[in-house]
Amino acid sequence: MFGELVAAYLFLAGVGAGGIAAASLADLLFVRAPFGAAAESSVAEAPAAERLVSLVFAAAFGALAMGVGCLAADLGRVDRVLALFLTPAFTLMNVGAWALAGLLAVGAVLALGRFAYLPWLGRRAVGALEVAAVALACAVAVYAGLLLQGLAGVRLWASLWVPVLFVLSAASCGCVLFAGCSLFVEADGRTVALGRAILRVDAVVVVAEAVAAALFFGEAAASGHPGVIASVASLSHGAAALPWWGGFVLCGLAASLAIEGALWVRERRSAGAR
Repeated sequence: MFGELVAAYLFLAGVGAGGIAAASLADLLFVRAPFGAAAESSVAEAPAAERLVSLVFAAAFGALAMGVGCLAADLGRVDRVLALFLTPAFTLMNVGAWALAGLLAVGAVLALGRFAYLPWLGRRAVGALEVAAVALACAVAVYAGLLLQGLAGVRLWASLWVPVLFVLSAASCGCVLFAGCSLFVEADGRTVALGRAILRVDAVVVVAEAVAAALFFGEAAASGHPGVIASVASLSHGAAALPWWGGFVLCGLAASLAIEGALWVRERRSAGAR
């Protein structure tokens, strides 16, 4: 039903939304980087924790922008893109489009504010934008799941667990992106503490995601609908088995554990060196 561009959009939008939300929460609750006249003259001179958050914002915004590009390319024409915003009817599609555009704009400001000196961008303004970014990221993740859930062409997706899985997957992707970026920043006391917090959150999210996936699969397997039965067979050992087991289970769940293991090894080595 969906082509490669839409699949790429769903993945990249989840990574981008989760990464922007993770970076925003990390800055709001832990780092609280200064802005405006109080900011460092460049990212390179900022403390490691601030540079880590800046790197996550840049990577997440890049992923989100590429996802939006894939969606626009799939639509194919400018008038179709504009129709998502100009349609007067209040629909899931145009609400999702406005949420996506809002997150892209807010994410651009939050990323640019860390790599360019903007004296008018103060700490309070950044905090307000980060709160808005978290809300918009949640809306984007929920929108994608609700969109699939409402499609009548695939009965398998008409499940409560589909939007739940999308939200949890975006959260996990954000944590993994944050953890992956931390491998490129030197470990000090603050980055280690932040990394530990991210790993704890991701461990909880991955467990919740695995449980939700099992419940989704179990609910589908117990269904008497012929279309759902055929879809379950395709996921378990048919044409869709490789994307499900290799993409979602192996890359989506196991990759998170692999990055967490790399961070744990680096932390143990750093502790041993001290």
